[in-house]
Amino acid sequence: MKLLRWTRFTWELATLPEPKTSLESHYRIRMASRDEEETVRHVVMSAFALDSAWADTLKSIREWLDAHLDETFAHKGVQHCLVITHGTRIIGASAITAEPEAETHLLTGPCILNEYCNRGLGSLLLHQSLVTLRELGLERARAISKDNVPASKFVFPKFQSVCEPIDFEPALVGS
Repeated sequence: MKLLRWTRFTWELATLPEPKTSLESHYRIRMASRDEEETVRHVVMSAFALDSAWADTLKSIREWLDAHLDETFAHKGVQHCLVITHGTRIIGASAITAEPEAETHLLTGPCILNEYCNRGLGSLLLHQSLVTLRELGLERARAISKDNVPASKFVFPKFQSVCEPIDFEPALVGS
């Protein structure tokens, strides 16, 4: 069995810096609506499936991701899922939780469709996710990711995060 290494990223939300780039006018970040659940699920699963760094782990975390997305969209009004759109098309998503004791507040992390990667959209979606968590009353936000994936190398280190290794085993929601 392959040894998996996980990293926890932590942000102090009171001192969250502004992003160095801004969202181009043809993109928009907003809250997802309940009827967008299947599209959000497709975006998240596609982002993980098309990232070869997740290939060895995807099967084991798929249930975990599905359970968190089920939980996210079970809430009335879908308060905890941001999407980024290009026109009317959803091209990215980030499911979050504002539960103070959650081991990760970024349930999916910023997930961007493959054809929109490397444009800074993941970083902007991360920033808006952190701002939203601050607005929901959190002082500190946490995310957990494999340490060898692009998000751990290029996205999560932004906005003055502190990272540390962590023992992590994705458990199902409510178990």
